[in-house]
Amino acid sequence: MARENLDTTLLTQDTIIDVPLIELRSVSKKFQLESGSELKVLEGVNLALRDGDVVALLGPSGSGKSTCLRIMSGLIEPTSGEVLSRGKPLRGINENVALVFQSFALFPWETVYENIALALKPVELGPSEVKERVKRAIDLVGLEGFEEAYPRELSGGMKQRVGVARALVMERPVLFLDEPFSALDVLTADTLRTEIIKIFQSGQTPARSLLIVTHNIREAVVMAKRILVMGVNPGHVRDEILNDLSYPRDEDSVPFGRMVSRVHALITETMIPDAPKPETVVRTAVKESALQILPDVQISEVIGLLESIQHEGGMTDIFDLSQAIGKDFGQTLYLVKAAELLNLVDTPKQTVILTEFGKRFVEGDMNTRKGMLHDLFGGLRIVQQVGELLKQSETLRLPVEVIEQKVAEWLPNENPQSVLNVLISWGRFSEVFGYNDDAKELYLDVGQEAL
Repeated sequence: MARENLDTTLLTQDTIIDVPLIELRSVSKKFQLESGSELKVLEGVNLALRDGDVVALLGPSGSGKSTCLRIMSGLIEPTSGEVLSRGKPLRGINENVALVFQSFALFPWETVYENIALALKPVELGPSEVKERVKRAIDLVGLEGFEEAYPRELSGGMKQRVGVARALVMERPVLFLDEPFSALDVLTADTLRTEIIKIFQSGQTPARSLLIVTHNIREAVVMAKRILVMGVNPGHVRDEILNDLSYPRDEDSVPFGRMVSRVHALITETMIPDAPKPETVVRTAVKESALQILPDVQISEVIGLLESIQHEGGMTDIFDLSQAIGKDFGQTLYLVKAAELLNLVDTPKQTVILTEFGKRFVEGDMNTRKGMLHDLFGGLRIVQQVGELLKQSETLRLPVEVIEQKVAEWLPNENPQSVLNVLISWGRFSEVFGYNDDAKELYLDVGQEAL
């Protein structure tokens, strides 16, 4: 009997130890748009943070990374699913979490010391303990000597150090970083990443788990032990990569390069998956699919992308292409996806190749390009469906809110306002649609003068 009780006690202790600090179970989230339609940004997300974890949520814009972070922080509630904090349902703000924001979010009229101390205002602490905590946080992030400085006197990197110190002073077991380095220059960002990992590993703070939201692949590989790759439409955890490279991580090493390439390949497959070639070619040469739409990118950027590929002989690696056009990898993927939907490029694995249509497009003058885009853009199913709606109107025009409502019905996991903006922008350039901003009307471009 005693042995049975002992085993039960050990089992209970092990279970308690293994309870995640924070956990999402089958979490989904919808937002209500001004038009009245719903936008689903997350679906079926399962995620757990445990003691010692350093996890990166990595994915393109629109994959719901920051929404996951805010749900785990208790700043917003999920539409469905469970949020657990230390094994118990989360109600309200998560008291186990401290957050470092993307923007510095400093009060310009407060000094460095005062900005950090403000984080402790809701906590009932004596003046001496507040002073001790703030001093300890300032020492950890290297702000000694700047206690009396105002934000206007600080560089971007120093401002973000204040943001990190403000999170550390709360002495919470979980530290969330929401793209905290995106506003910094490359060298400053590199330094801060390394310092935050050192602070975490030093054991000088109560922080036992880090969650980093990022779209920067190298940043995820530098910092994280686990990389969760997010998919889109709606956001979900597509895959998990374990990163067992030892700290500090050498970005010039072969293993680091292999890990970056592995993550690159998975992100590429997420955004522009390889698909079998269609057996038949549609009239406009646009690939048929279930109501695909163009990503929210500018036509001028896509043209620049195609010209860059031509400069490389009509074929290039997508990572090299990102550097050549000066865009981050996620934005490059969106541009490539737009070009691929119009059959201007093919994307076998991680290679981007100009198609025959792409070559003709790049080599053509402006009128040739507009004519080709008229056919290619006009061949997309969503464009055809909008065209059919407009044809049902005697004037061949409709208020944009009518189009937006229809788009929300057709594409419930997309932001209809963003889709409409792309339809207007690309439709004008290709002379498929016209748009009157005064009347807020979209119309078929059949050569009539705009009213």
